[in-house]
Order: sequence, then structure tokens, then C-alpha cells
Amino acid sequence: MFASKLGYKGAQTRFNLLLLEDGEFFLDDFSVHRYLEPNPDTHRKIQGRLKMCTRGFFFEPQDSNLPILRFFFRDMKEMPVAEIHEHPQASDCAIFLTFKVSSVVEMKERGVDHPYVQKETSAESSGVPEKYIFSLLHSKIEEFLKNVRPIWELAHKKGVMNKVDEEALLEPVLTPRQTDQFDSSLLVDFRERPLLTKGKLVDRIVPLLKYPGCLMLTNQRLYFQPAQVNNVGDPVLNWAYNTIEYLYKRRHMLKQTGLEIFLKNGESFFFSFRNHVDRDEVYDMMVNQPDLKHLQQTDLESMLRKWQQREVSNYDYLVYLNNAAGRTKNDLTQYPVFPWVLNDYQSASIDLSDPAVYRDLSKPIGALNEERLEFYKARFEAMPRGMEDEGLPPPFLYGTHYSTPGYVLYYFVRMAPEYMLCLQNGKFDAPDRLFQSIPSTWSSCNTNHADLKELIPAFFDDSMSPEEWLCNGKNLDLGTTQKLTRVGDVELPAWASSPSTFVRINREALESEYVSEHLHEWIDLIFGCKQRGEAAIEANNLFYYLSYEGSVDLETITDPVEKCSFEAQIQEFGQTPKLLFSGAHPSRNDVGKAVAIATPDLIPSPRKLEESNGAANGSLASEVETRTREDSVLGENTSYDEIEEEDNTTGNRRSMFAFRTRSFGAVPKQAQRFVGGITAQLRRRMSAESSRRWNWAFGTNSDASWAPSAHYMLHAGEVTSLVLGKDGRALFSTSKDSTFKVSATLDGTLRRNLSCNLALSCCDVSADEKYVFVGSWDNCIYMYSMDVGRVIDQITAHDDGLSAVCVFEDRLLSSSWDGSIKMWHYTPKGIATAPLSTFMECEESVVKLAVSADGSTGAAATRNVFICSRRDRVPD
Repeated sequence: MFASKLGYKGAQTRFNLLLLEDGEFFLDDFSVHRYLEPNPDTHRKIQGRLKMCTRGFFFEPQDSNLPILRFFFRDMKEMPVAEIHEHPQASDCAIFLTFKVSSVVEMKERGVDHPYVQKETSAESSGVPEKYIFSLLHSKIEEFLKNVRPIWELAHKKGVMNKVDEEALLEPVLTPRQTDQFDSSLLVDFRERPLLTKGKLVDRIVPLLKYPGCLMLTNQRLYFQPAQVNNVGDPVLNWAYNTIEYLYKRRHMLKQTGLEIFLKNGESFFFSFRNHVDRDEVYDMMVNQPDLKHLQQTDLESMLRKWQQREVSNYDYLVYLNNAAGRTKNDLTQYPVFPWVLNDYQSASIDLSDPAVYRDLSKPIGALNEERLEFYKARFEAMPRGMEDEGLPPPFLYGTHYSTPGYVLYYFVRMAPEYMLCLQNGKFDAPDRLFQSIPSTWSSCNTNHADLKELIPAFFDDSMSPEEWLCNGKNLDLGTTQKLTRVGDVELPAWASSPSTFVRINREALESEYVSEHLHEWIDLIFGCKQRGEAAIEANNLFYYLSYEGSVDLETITDPVEKCSFEAQIQEFGQTPKLLFSGAHPSRNDVGKAVAIATPDLIPSPRKLEESNGAANGSLASEVETRTREDSVLGENTSYDEIEEEDNTTGNRRSMFAFRTRSFGAVPKQAQRFVGGITAQLRRRMSAESSRRWNWAFGTNSDASWAPSAHYMLHAGEVTSLVLGKDGRALFSTSKDSTFKVSATLDGTLRRNLSCNLALSCCDVSADEKYVFVGSWDNCIYMYSMDVGRVIDQITAHDDGLSAVCVFEDRLLSSSWDGSIKMWHYTPKGIATAPLSTFMECEESVVKLAVSADGSTGAAATRNVFICSRRDRVPD
């Protein structure tokens, strides 16, 4: 299903864009010979294709038994060069492309999708050589090296902090390859008349990928002309208007810039425009074409009546609602969502006439377990309210969502392993976290604090082969669990003898009379009146604000770093469907009852809804005396003033603040407890006076005192942790703006930067300062290498956000708001997938950790209790 969206012919090539890193672009493809010996005179060579991308080369051998080799520019100390060697069978000399790398990544050996294998190279190693030699068969090496130089130099350029900076620096390379000039020679019929003076720049969206190009309308067809970026050989696509069945406006990354066409043969194509004006112009032109006059789409009320009159099945009605709410299989952040309908996955047989076997459809997944719900409610009550202007999000019950790209690929890992490898940076998830069993997945969705996933259409779709995604037909090596069980086919409920039987019974359950009587309750939660606002709070159905339509207008955000941060969170954690019904959805048997249809233009954002509910929730904030998140790092006598941003020719974001020795004044004391850092709006409220710049200085023979010093602030959000390097020259910091940064204390220059998907809460540094371990609200620990400037490993460590990490020797401790503390072993290659030990005795969220340098003594603090634990050192 997914492979058809990739735009490449799987039988012809193993290379595809899923092998690229996030933010990387494919540029060109060359026919080459690779020579296996340092001396090319030996003629031991392999024919293949060399792919030039913005971060390195791929070599795809023609022999599919050999792995694809990946060479990063960042692993090349010197730029690729041309070398001249005498050719034994030619009168003149031959010119070869050569380069040296410190490591090589192997992929897709024998055409199998397996975890990527990174191998270190050395000049002495015969198995993994340091030097690679190629001859270009049909291209001039001078032109090749000319094109390589700017992108190789970018990989070694200092001060490139994130992919936003990288794309800005790549603009001279990428812009000439993307044009809005449509090639009229590509028209199918010479009598066609273009309707646009020039094409509209768009991205064709497929799962996890996008293909830049330009869209052109004629009086007969719609054309998509691929750009010379991420172009893997796709031809120009065109669709005659009389082949188009449906046309929908869509949102993409929370922006109203999407357009999706459905063809009569069942195919669909999704395009994202640069802005909503271009999208609306194309849409209006298309619906006015004579061959598209039939695009009068069925309205919600008409489809509701058909459903109530049993003309449409429950499955088809949910498919329709998903489509009306903007859910599409082309975009994994908006994949169609279906409910769990059964709760019995253990019995040997199942009676679908028994109401006891069904899930309570009036409650969201997170509210099915009362004990777990109490945890969510306690955290919700402890969150600050009314501080949106200061950069803090509105309170939420659930930090994760019921539909995310990760959840979709969790179900489809066996059918589409290359997508999971792309999402997981070249690895499958840990075996214990893979989709192994229907019963255990249902159990996790009811007990795990970080697992709220609903189902996808495949669980009920009898038109596709369930063996594709429930059986390991590709014999993938998915690893072994901690119980020493190999991960193979998905374990089915005892009442299902085969994957086909499971899907059939699941579909019968969905169409049962019980579900027909209660499906409207689930629709209210997902598409209707209990999706947001006070009704969502009462229904225990409130999610993180960024998942809702209208929460943020990305088209109006000019700061590229801020926009990138929002997009990363949306891409990782999914989106709530568009609101369809503003009033209660009638039941299937309540024929004729009026239904209130939501007006899209009048949908308020969750922030505004939260403000309107402020009076109802105000008492909650006043009762809160402690936090489940980190304590404030500010003292009561500390304040900030905002100063003008200094002119900065280096491109680094310098700041803006200075300490002042005065009280917060009118700022409520409660705000000091809740704010771990500070934002520009809050700083303006704290003081209107100008200030001098100060730095805290310590003397051995005198009291601590203030001393004048310049200051820099590199985070856009609250700072959540600070670690000072052992020589005092480097400062490691994390922030709720989802970034980790390393800056020089002398002048504030950024040395390293990392952007993650959710807020970062903590960090700690290894004794040799080669590795930094960063904790996040997404329940993960990221292992960051200072040497290579990137994340080298990532593990899901806890069932809730990380609150603290402490490093000692070759181990680290981590704690979480779920109340657990774990010890992990790490090596230069990564963190062990299983903890060495787990401490689960804390009855409250752990907020702070400390450990001695030798690891012999550790201490942890909850919100109200200090715990000191002394232990013997763990033997090596």
C-alpha cells in the first residue's frame, strides 16, 4: 500500500528517499564503477549508481546482494578529489573520484530492509576501507566536483545549528532546481490551453516524504511537473478532469494549504501549496471546469441520514467522517482513525451479542482505566493556567495522541519496514515495544501512561490482505524480547484462528447492533462536540493544544526556528481531526433529530476556549502549591529586563536579557513557582526600567558579588536545565522550546545545537564531555555526541516525560514524572535497550536526581519528599 506512494520502481532500484535523513535532499544520480583496491589498475570493480545528496553520497551496487553504502560528508575530513592513475589497457591516463571517510553505513543488503549498520573505517582494515575510488562513466568529474563543493563545505561549516539554518544555506543549490515555469512541450494534447500564467509551487505529499514540483492547470488536465530536487526519475504526472472523482481542500501541518484529488480508479494524490491563496485559486479554477461540475460532494447531514437508514455501514460512515475531517492515507500525521470496539481479547470464543465484550465507546482511550485517569487528572490539576501570553501551553490531560505517524507504522512495521526504519533513524524499535500481540497491545492502551492509540482502518478492512501487516512474510529480523521470544507474526486473540478471521470478526463487531447504538458517543469525542473546550474537560478528552486545528497559524509565523519546532511536534505527535459537529451527534436509531454542523471558519482555538473556561478552572490553579514539572530555577530576588538585540554578523541568535537585583514586583509569586525559565512578554511585565548587564562572580576570600558582564540567550523558550563544563568554558542547556544547546561562556557563541520534537526537561554530560544525555517530554533519552554533533542513539525510557538524568562512569540514572527511576548502561555506540535496574517505590513524580561521581550514593526528590538511597557500586 505504501510502496505505491514512493514514486520509484522497487524492482529496478533499492534506493529511495526514505533512506535520507530528515531535512536532507536528493540531488543527482551518476553511473559509476567502484574499485575495490586502492590501486584501480587491478580492475576489481563493481558497477552501480552514485547518488549525490545534500549530506553525502549513496552507492547502490547493481548486484542487489551487496549493501547500499552511505558516505556522510561530515565523516570526510577532506573534500572528494580527482586522482589520475595510469590505465593498463589505455594509452592515456584515467581520472578517478576518490575520498576518505571515517565511517560507512550499510543498508538493504540482499534487498532486505534491515537496521542500518554503521562501520568504522581504517586504512589498515581490508573489510571496511577508509578510501573509496570511483570512475564516472558518463559525466565529467570537473563538473561533478564543482557541484559537490558547496554542499561538502556546508557539512563542515561552523554555526549551522539546525535544518532551518541548513536549508537557508542550501538555498543557492536548491532554488535553481525548483521552478514555477511549466514546460509546455509536456502537454498531452497540443490543443490544450494553460489556465495559469505560471505554475504553482507545491509539494506532493506521501507518507513521511514530499516531492517538490509545480502544478499547472489546462482546460483539459491537471499536471504535476517534478522539480530537480528529490526527483528519483518520476515522469510528469497528469490527470484528465473526467478521471477525477473527488476534490478536497485539506490542511497540511496545521496550515490550510492542502489539496487532495481522488481518481475514479481509487488512487489519490495530495499536494501542499506554499500558501492558502494559491491553493484556493487552483481549487476554484478546477471546480469551474465543465468536466468537474459533478463534484457536488455529499454533505454531512445527508450522509448521517443514510447511515441512520442503514444505507451506509458503520465502517463506510467512519471512512466518510475521516475524509470529511481531513484524514488521509497520504499524510501519516492525519491518518484515518478508527475505534477499538472490543475489550475481550483473551477468551477462546467470543459472543458478539453479549454487550460485555465491547469497549465503552462513551470514553476516550485514556479514560477507560480509572486508576490511570486519576494520574492524568492529578497532573492536569497541577499545570499552570492563564499563562499563555508568557509562553506556557494551556493545561492538557494527555501529552500524547490517539493517532500519530508512529502508531500507524507500529501497526504496519511488517508490511512497510522501510518506513519504520526511516522514522526510527535506521533502527526498528526495541523488540519489547514492537507490535507483537493484539491482546498485549490492548492491555498497553489501557495501562501504559504513554499509550493512547486507537485503531486504523486495516483492522476492519476486508478488501486488503491482513497477512500483509499481521504476518512477518518478509522474514524481518525484528529482534528478541527480554523474555527471549523472537518477534515474528502478531499474536492474535484466542478466538481468531487466522488474520482473516480476526479482521472478519472485528468488522462484524463494528457492524454489530451494540456498536450501532453507541458509535455516536465515540464520534462526539473524535469529530464532535466533546473534542475540545469545557466539554472535552468534562469528558476527560483534552489533548495537547498544538494537536488542534486553529491552535497556531504557521503561515503567520516568521521565525523559521519557531516554525520548524512547531512542524516537528506536529509531524511526530499527530493532529486532532477537524471539528465536524458542534452539537451532540444523534444515535443511529434517533432518526430525524437535528444535528449542529460545525462552521470551520468559526472554530475557536484551544487557547481561546481555555480563556473562556478560565472562571470555571480558576480555583484549580489557586489550589496548586506544587508542580509535577521541574521547579523554577529562578530565585525570588531575580528579575530580567529585555534589551535590544545586538547586531550580529555571525548569524547566531544573541540575546536580550540581563540579571537585575530587584524583586519581581507585580508578578505573582505563583508564577515564579510555575515558570522554569522566562519569556519576552513576562520579562517586559517584570520591569520597565533599563538595566546594567551583570554576571555572578565567586571569590575564594570574599562573599559572592555581582560583576559586569555581557549576556546571551540562545533559547526562545523557558530554560529547563543548565550544566557547566568542567573547565567553565562551555554551558549545556535545555529548553521548553525543544532545543538543546552548547554555548561558550566567554562570548555566547553556539557550539552545538539540537532540535527535538517536544520540550526538553533535563541534561547531563559524561565526565570526558564527549556525550550529553538529554531528557524530553516525549519520554525519551537522547544520546548526543559532541564529536560528531548529532544524536547517536535514542531510547524510550519511561512511561511519562523525563524529569532528570545523571551520568556517572559508564552509567546513567533517569527519573520521570511517572514516579520511576532507572539505571542504564551506555557505550560509545549507544544506550542499552533494557535498564540495569528499576526503582518503582516512589508514590509521586520524581522531580530531581543526584548521584555521586563514583555512583556509590544516589538521591531523588519527589514533590513533597526527599529520598536518599545509598547503595554499593554495580560491579563491572
